[in-house]
Amino acid sequence: MTAIDIHGLRRTYGTHTALRGIDLTVPAGSLTALVGPNGSGKTTTMRLLLGLDRPDAGSGTVLGEPLERPARYLPRVGALIEQPALYRRLTGRANLRVLAELGATDRRRVDEVLELTGMSPYADRPVAGYSLGMRQRIGVAGALLTEPRLLILDEPTNGLDPVGTAQLRTLLTTLAADGVTVLISSHQLNELDTLCDHFVFLDRGRVLFAGDRAGLTAAQGPLIEAVPERSGDLPALLRAVEATGRTAHEADGLLLTAAPADWAPALNRIAAEHGITLAHLAVRRPSLEEAFFTLAERHNPRTAKAA
Repeated sequence: MTAIDIHGLRRTYGTHTALRGIDLTVPAGSLTALVGPNGSGKTTTMRLLLGLDRPDAGSGTVLGEPLERPARYLPRVGALIEQPALYRRLTGRANLRVLAELGATDRRRVDEVLELTGMSPYADRPVAGYSLGMRQRIGVAGALLTEPRLLILDEPTNGLDPVGTAQLRTLLTTLAADGVTVLISSHQLNELDTLCDHFVFLDRGRVLFAGDRAGLTAAQGPLIEAVPERSGDLPALLRAVEATGRTAHEADGLLLTAAPADWAPALNRIAAEHGITLAHLAVRRPSLEEAFFTLAERHNPRTAKAA
């Protein structure tokens, strides 16, 4: 089953095309990462899903209801887009009570979401005295008031300390296990890589990839990393690998090349032929950041290199 299924979504602002007819499918109950640089179309996509803007073209469904009829599905959607809008002079609890009343939600739910987000000990302090991370957690609490079936979060870990980030990760994982679909946009790719099981890469208003982790690894292939015993041998090893026709680059003292796992012995032989002893040789899956830049370079080499 799918929570979001849209096709041909396009949005233009004057001479700028934010979305170029994208297709997007988000499985129900998934933790889906929306990944891309600034200007890639992430925020526009979320605004369209939330009925805050209208597409120029495209159609689809959200929670089984037509995209063009957001009033039908929004009661089952929670969202935190950019910074939460809070009354600074009110306490966190009072802010949530205001939201509960506006949404005709049982006020008892306020205590529940405060507990879920770890904000109960700070709920009766004025928001003006909150840290950025505490305001974010109150924003997430507000998004959970209606017990949503779809949760859309933009940079939810912004300002969170490691403990707050771990708590949010546990909360989102629990929600997904209960069947809630979570769509997250963030620049903290390492966190998304750890948390999410489905990925959508956007660049210049186009979808570069959409699928699970296995599909993402298959789309790029594994990486082979090597470290010479003598750091000064790294440039020579890089040239030797490139001479075979493979693309390689240096990162933090490592040589990295996208190649099948069974090419690792060949790399070891190439190093030996050039008098280079390897201190480290391993095959691993690409990180989310590495996968994004590889796919972006395939679609637009100049953009990827500039990034």
